[in-house]
Order: sequence, then C-alpha cells, then structure tokens
Amino acid sequence: MKSLEHLSFLALAAQKDASYHAAKDALQIRMLGQDYFVLHNGVFLHGQKAPESHSRVLIDYLSSSGRTLITIPWRPIGEFAGCSLTELKHTVEMPIASCIDEIIDRAPIILDMIDGEIAPSIINSDMSFTVPALPKVHLHIELAREIAEFPAEAWILFSRNANVFLEPATIQMLCELFKERILSCLRIY
Repeated sequence: MKSLEHLSFLALAAQKDASYHAAKDALQIRMLGQDYFVLHNGVFLHGQKAPESHSRVLIDYLSSSGRTLITIPWRPIGEFAGCSLTELKHTVEMPIASCIDEIIDRAPIILDMIDGEIAPSIINSDMSFTVPALPKVHLHIELAREIAEFPAEAWILFSRNANVFLEPATIQMLCELFKERILSCLRIY
C-alpha cells in the first residue's frame, strides 16, 4: 500500500478537493457521504481507524496524478484496463439489483446519506442518480425494476477519467464500498 508519511497535505487539499486542517496537519475528505480524516499515520472515520479497504481507496486517490473531474461521457468499468465487468456485475450490481424496490422507495433518505442526486437516465431506467464517491470520482447509477421478461438490473458507470484517480483494483474496491454503503443505509433507515 502507498504511504501517507511523505504526502504534503497542504498541497493536496486544493488538488483533491479536501479540507486542510493545519493544527493537525490533516486532510478531511468526503467519500460516499462520510467524512474521513487523513493523517500521516492513517485514515480515520468517526474517530476510529478506517477499515483497510476505505484507507486503500483514499490513499490511492490522494497519491494519484489526477487533478480535474471529467464526468461525461460516463464509462462502464469494462473500459478501464484491468477492470472486470463480470466481477462488478456479480459482486456489486446484482446485490444492488435485488434491493431496487427498497432503494427507489426510500430514495430521499438513501441519497441524502451518500450525497447522491437524482439525475436524468441515460437508458430510460426507473431511477438514476449520481454520487460523488470521491470529490473527483463520480458514479452514475441506473436502476431498472423487474418486469415480466427481464429481472431487476443495476448498472454502475464512472466519471470519464476515474482511472486517472484510481488504479483498477481500487476502482473495484470503491464499487464494493458503494454497495456496502447502500445496503447498510437500507438496513438502518
């Protein structure tokens, strides 16, 4: 894993749309609707050491050369070298699809919890929304309810240059975190 020890948080704050806290020499950065604090000795969420997968995504993002968000045209994961569309479908999109009715019915609460906003559908789905997964990496989600001839489906698309901010394995990890966040919001709210 990349190291936080030698990163200049002050310089990164503006580049990565994070808040710099001089007293602690720390960054505050939002991911999937939650505020994380990044210090030279680790990543923290709610005052506790963040899970390893959360830390890996944030460290990869902060260590990247990316500077500018380019959202459209949205890209499927298969367009990023080293990423698997099949893996995303099985591990993330299908579990989300199994909860589509609940997500749509509770959209105002769920979207508020993940900083999501309703967005125009690209494919005329039942619901679509965008989520700033990281300040400069956004997700576009399309949800289609089950109909007689087709099962419920969920599709996740990525901001055009997500691969400039995250490595392939980290893009997949971010999707897993998104799925966990949505499903945990459904359980709690």
